[in-house]
Amino acid sequence: MPAMPLDPRLRWTRRSQYDEPGTALELDGETVACLLERIDGGWIARLEVQRSMTHPLVTRRCSSKASGRRGCEMWAMRHLDRLAAEVAHVKANKPARRWCARSGED
Repeated sequence: MPAMPLDPRLRWTRRSQYDEPGTALELDGETVACLLERIDGGWIARLEVQRSMTHPLVTRRCSSKASGRRGCEMWAMRHLDRLAAEVAHVKANKPARRWCARSGED
């Protein structure tokens, strides 16, 4: 079966600044899935990362990093409309990052 092309709003990036590339799948800049390397060298896919910590943790074991990436992509494409709505909600409810230069007057 040929691979389904990835939606342009989805992209692979690092889960953290110290992680290797290709461990976090982002939709419009918000992580929706990530890959975690297990201590025995295996991989776990964590799905529904955009949801709050009060939601159940959704994980799947992967036979390799490549199969985990492919599984995350297939899952994200299947749930793209719902994920896009949830990501939009998350982004709308994030506090604004307002950085102001100090005027020098204290």
